[in-house]
Amino acid sequence: MKNNRNKRTQVNLITAIDAEETFGKKFFYRQKIYRLVEKGKLHEFSLRGKSCFIDIHILESCLADLELKISSRFPELDSNQIRVFFDSVDGKRIVIDGIGGKGISVDTDLETEEDLLKKLQNILEWLGSEAIYDEAEARNELLNTEDIQELEDKSPIKLLPEEIMWLRVDEEVIENVSVKSLIMISLPSVAAFLGVRSDHLAEWVSGSTIKNHVLSLHIKQFNGTEISGPWKKGFVKGYISFIPFELIPQFLVSFRESGRSIKYPEKAEILYSMALSTLEAVGLAVSGDKDKAAQELAKVSKGLGIDVADQVIAIFKQYETRDFQIKTTKEFQSLIKKSGKNFATTIGSLTMGITGRYPNHWKAFGISKMLPKKITSSSREVMRVLAPADSVGMTFGEKHYIKDQNIEEAVSTGKQGKNFYQRLKNVGLLDN
Repeated sequence: MKNNRNKRTQVNLITAIDAEETFGKKFFYRQKIYRLVEKGKLHEFSLRGKSCFIDIHILESCLADLELKISSRFPELDSNQIRVFFDSVDGKRIVIDGIGGKGISVDTDLETEEDLLKKLQNILEWLGSEAIYDEAEARNELLNTEDIQELEDKSPIKLLPEEIMWLRVDEEVIENVSVKSLIMISLPSVAAFLGVRSDHLAEWVSGSTIKNHVLSLHIKQFNGTEISGPWKKGFVKGYISFIPFELIPQFLVSFRESGRSIKYPEKAEILYSMALSTLEAVGLAVSGDKDKAAQELAKVSKGLGIDVADQVIAIFKQYETRDFQIKTTKEFQSLIKKSGKNFATTIGSLTMGITGRYPNHWKAFGISKMLPKKITSSSREVMRVLAPADSVGMTFGEKHYIKDQNIEEAVSTGKQGKNFYQRLKNVGLLDN
């Protein structure tokens, strides 16, 4: 992503409040500057008892942070063609130029970074709708894919925050330790995430009942392509210590009740809520109560019209197969053709609503990931390779539309199916 940051011959130290006035109150608000300092992206100086910053460094840090967000949220954009810069000639503006020959900007005194990202999303959607393939191509896109070889999705599952190390295991009992979730969480990485010294956390765990659930793995085994063990029970010098994922809520509550302080309490709450909601969603009770698990599965899947809890996993395994998806898509296309509706508009609305991208954006995404041409010729094939949950969600949406031609409800069902599938997938309940 090319930047055209204004050249300045003089370096000035200014406060965060001064930065608001100099660069724009809404976009360069002081809390944003302080957050960049906390992340280590901006250096802070002390002058006469006040926190100060080099003015040009504030611009550079904010623009670099913006570039990362653009790359993450809009991977279909070619970063080498985009220019992001601060313009003070015509007022105070952040400008993104080179978007399909167009550019957007925000008034930094009146608009925020999120306003800019929304404008970028709107212009990409508009460009996408302009470039949506014609109806004949749209009809044929997924009908002519039977000969496309299915590829495995080898991308890592993003179950936890990136700072936390975890791995999936194949056994529910390891060294007499129960692992119902089949997911093990690294204790040292949890300590770093919470802001606690790892040796202090290990000391506390050693004095609690959680010590009975600690397993350790050699660093070479963890970094290997295959996790084959051997595991050792308890804390072992030179090994990484882990606990089962389902113990995270109990672990955090017990640690908090012990009176120990942590540097990042908000992170602890986020981790607790994420772990608890995931476990509840897939029916994993710490007690291991099979009936309770079935009830939880039934409760979460109710919105998808699935009534029999025992069939939930089987249904999702069916929905993730390529043959079933193609068969459903053919039925969906046939219905659109018979009803006389515009296929490009209908599939575009359904795809955007469920996945957040138009079909041609998915193709561009596949091209950016250097997938084979026979894959990038179809948006659904790109989904199957890069985002299986989106492809499953589309199948749920198409199934709903076949029964009831209400695009809004079909989108809602597709989103529910997508999210629930991802939850089941993340904790290994769909693995063979």
